[in-house]
Amino acid sequence: MKNIKILVALVAIAGIIALVFYGSGKSKDGVISSEVNGKVYVAIEGSGEIAVLDAQTKKVLKRIDLSEDKNGMTVSYMPHNVQVAPDNKSVWVTANADDRNMKMSFRIISRAEASEGHDGEEISIGKSNDEVIVIDPFSDAIVKRIELGQELHLSHVALTPDSSYAIVASQEKGIIYKINTTSFAVEKDVATKQGAGPHGLRISPDGKTAYIAMLSGKSMGVLDIASFSLRDVPLKGAAVQTGVTPDGKYALASVYDAKSLAVYDVASSKLNYIDLPKEAKGPVQIYPTPDSRFVYVADQGFYFDQPIGDTVYKIDLQEMKVVQAIKGGSAPHGVVVSKDGAFVYITNLKSDDVSVIDTAQGKEVAKINVGKMPNGISVWYGDGGISGKGNYSELVSTEKSFDFGTVSMANGKVNYSFKIRNNGDTPVKITKIYTSCMCTEATLVNGASRKGPFGMPGHNGFASKMNEVVKPGQEISIEVEVDPAAHGPQGTGPAKKVIYIETDSAITPTLKLELDINVIP
Repeated sequence: MKNIKILVALVAIAGIIALVFYGSGKSKDGVISSEVNGKVYVAIEGSGEIAVLDAQTKKVLKRIDLSEDKNGMTVSYMPHNVQVAPDNKSVWVTANADDRNMKMSFRIISRAEASEGHDGEEISIGKSNDEVIVIDPFSDAIVKRIELGQELHLSHVALTPDSSYAIVASQEKGIIYKINTTSFAVEKDVATKQGAGPHGLRISPDGKTAYIAMLSGKSMGVLDIASFSLRDVPLKGAAVQTGVTPDGKYALASVYDAKSLAVYDVASSKLNYIDLPKEAKGPVQIYPTPDSRFVYVADQGFYFDQPIGDTVYKIDLQEMKVVQAIKGGSAPHGVVVSKDGAFVYITNLKSDDVSVIDTAQGKEVAKINVGKMPNGISVWYGDGGISGKGNYSELVSTEKSFDFGTVSMANGKVNYSFKIRNNGDTPVKITKIYTSCMCTEATLVNGASRKGPFGMPGHNGFASKMNEVVKPGQEISIEVEVDPAAHGPQGTGPAKKVIYIETDSAITPTLKLELDINVIP
């Protein structure tokens, strides 16, 4: 009887522990806490979002929408690659603007044109810039967008071991960028050989060298990160992704059309190949194990009119041969190995899921549905007592929108005041205010201070950059004025105006206030 009571008590305690652990992972507002000690980030290229998975429960914790409102329009971004910084304090995404005339390059994905036109003649929409997007893993909020240019097809990003720099490849333009992760400034860039098509890349453990897969150039680029000089190692086919063993001995490259793994001995500059089995369809991403002994290779196929694969190959670098073929999903693409080497996570491009492979069993043990055409994948670890750099306070408006109703041009301008409060326990800095329409202006009122009016960028609006601090618990006002006659007779009818307030909050970087109005003569 005594033993039964002890067993019941132990079960109860285990239940409480599980409740505390899993219950603390996600708050009621959807923010992921740092108490979740393992997350997997997946670039869902087909739907323009990042899926965040719980590594233990194998469930989707959150979806991060990468779209951005610009001048009243919503611009979608297609994430190709995602990488967690080595210090686990940031997550980096290559995100390409969803413009129809962007070339497909290696991504074979149908495109959709963002809708154009807004409120008469008030906005002229052109092509959007491709961006590197930075996510805070403690809040899973977007904290920075780094615009690099148009029609770049940003393929992959990798970070130096000290997390000081991000190296980014533009496949379409053949440019490699070096971004300072503190200032977010592009410090250097270098052009590849014409038509090289840089795609995947990885960085050596000492942080000195980046190895870049030249898809069209059929080579592996060797980039000296300090001098930012680039040389090429010719390969026997199209390289898709590279890898570097943790011991720094080998640089690796998947060679798609030759269906092999290139193994480059860094010390001797000697190049060897390990051929995949004859039934292989075409290798894409690769990832070495923490002990530098094995490499997992996703045999995707699908591209360049190849059959679709369903196999992940395990290659022994000591024996220089394939030692295992593991069945997974349809068109396996992205690969990452957990830091303890226990699991391999694979994105499956055609079955829209992530395979979880148990390395001890040598087989797939779970599939997680994540969304249309998952691509890059990376793992974040919340252990080790690390803490985020983000500001977890935010500005909250008592009203997110206001409807002026029907307004006559003849009656002049209309006004409204929004009340905004810092609900956190740290100061929030307002860095920029602007509006979606030339007819709309906003003024910031903070006590006796008035700043503005701020208008639409490019339409003679007052300079909107600032450094306004809102203390914890403090309330400010945003006074809005709309001129219904600004567009003349063609400006009649219903319309929506938006005020954007950019802040340093990791939770809500940009607060949006909306106005509805129906203009009559």
